[in-house]
Amino acid sequence: MKPHVEAYAASVQMDLRGKRLKLDNIWVNVLDPGGSHTGHIHPHCVLSGTYYVRVPDGASSLKFEDPRLPMMMAAPAPREDADEAHRRFVYVAPKAGDLLLWESWLRHEVTPNRASSARVSVSFNYRL
Repeated sequence: MKPHVEAYAASVQMDLRGKRLKLDNIWVNVLDPGGSHTGHIHPHCVLSGTYYVRVPDGASSLKFEDPRLPMMMAAPAPREDADEAHRRFVYVAPKAGDLLLWESWLRHEVTPNRASSARVSVSFNYRL
């Protein structure tokens, strides 16, 4: 996992000031049918991620929120066919074996699990 985390940090041009990212915490998520996880961020961390162990058909997506959303006030909603960069929310439907990484300040949530069995993943945070 570490090489992927280091490559991601480089790809988003993080200035680590010569320091190395350290694994802060790691946990297993078992999302039963109908389960979800409300919107949140990961304070005091730099990078967060999830490795997907088991993703049955119909399992929930990871939903990322545009951080500018609270400032958009009266802005009209984007068209339904808007490209990803202009959407207010981006949904990622993971597959077993996928590793998703993002910056910890990015608000995200897990939509309700519509599968007939549990979705299993391992999430983690890195800090400086």
